[in-house]
Amino acid sequence: MGLEHNTDTAHSPDVAEMRALYRAAEARAARLRFIIEVRNLLDAQAFETVAPEVLSRLADFAGAMQARLVFAPLQGEVPVQLAVGLSRNPEGDSILFASEDDGADLHLTLLGPSTGRTIDADDRQTLEVVAGQLADACNLERQAAEKQALLGDLERQRSELAALVAQLIQAQEQERQRVALDLHDGSAQLAAGLSYRLQDLAARVGEAHALKPEIDQLAALARHSVADLRAAIADLRPPELDDLGVAAALRTRLDAIDGMEVIADLDACADRWPASTGIIFYRVAQEAITNVIKHAGARRLIVRLFEDSAGEAHLEVIDDGKGIGEARQPQNQEWGARLGIVGMRERLALLGGSIEIGAGASGGTCVRAFAPLQQETISG
Repeated sequence: MGLEHNTDTAHSPDVAEMRALYRAAEARAARLRFIIEVRNLLDAQAFETVAPEVLSRLADFAGAMQARLVFAPLQGEVPVQLAVGLSRNPEGDSILFASEDDGADLHLTLLGPSTGRTIDADDRQTLEVVAGQLADACNLERQAAEKQALLGDLERQRSELAALVAQLIQAQEQERQRVALDLHDGSAQLAAGLSYRLQDLAARVGEAHALKPEIDQLAALARHSVADLRAAIADLRPPELDDLGVAAALRTRLDAIDGMEVIADLDACADRWPASTGIIFYRVAQEAITNVIKHAGARRLIVRLFEDSAGEAHLEVIDDGKGIGEARQPQNQEWGARLGIVGMRERLALLGGSIEIGAGASGGTCVRAFAPLQQETISG
């Protein structure tokens, strides 16, 4: 009994169909590799550097004689045009592919002979993907350049602001110096002269003279006036601020306080701060300390001055007095302005800093000020 082999063609594999499927799979893989290679090129280098290489590969992929790319420049209004390849018969060439997005800033065109290879739907889709990659890379580079330009403008504005702050502070301090000098050479000298004359007059009239007590009182008033004027002159422009720095000037100011316990934690590094920062922090501390002395009824005052690891200057003025809430009376709605809070805030704003005022941990008031150490050093 013999065996029969069934050669029914309905169940045998179609070799031609299998080959067609294999070739289609290879074509899809080749298109995918092409897309990935272009993406890698665009990611690895700057757009304008790699664009000619991508154009050359696009021309080879599409069988084009020439590839043209037109895109908006990073700066200016004249479009940039790149071309790869040279047409042998420009009059007989036709457009094999052109990106169709009218709103895009980038346009890709592939030119070739009208009798050449036609671009099928799959190839056109691949070219559209690559054109989109080119547009994305171009836009990303332009955005990066615009961001860098904006950062440059911001840095220039910061530098200009720093220069203006320095000039403003310098003008303020020069005016203070002028007023202090005028007081020293004018009113202070007159008050000192009056004090000496009254003391001399009291000595000459003798103890038995009827006007001796009044002359002594006038002499005492004159001496107090001289002391007050000298204190005002020192507050207007303490010499330590110019000669030694903000920490030394603050220490001198705190050493002169009587009637309360004073704790000074002043970092010596503050004496090396830019002049504009040192001057403003001294003025803020001066105002806060004056508020404590005049209004808080405090028994203890703590003043800290330091620089943190982030490069910011810090000032803390803490007292154990009545506290900001108790000091603010309903009948006096201008308390904040009277205590100079607005002035302190405005001074710190010149440095890009700010101030916080609130209740202390154990009562009283805590004033905290901070600002970046980025200003230019000023003189005067």
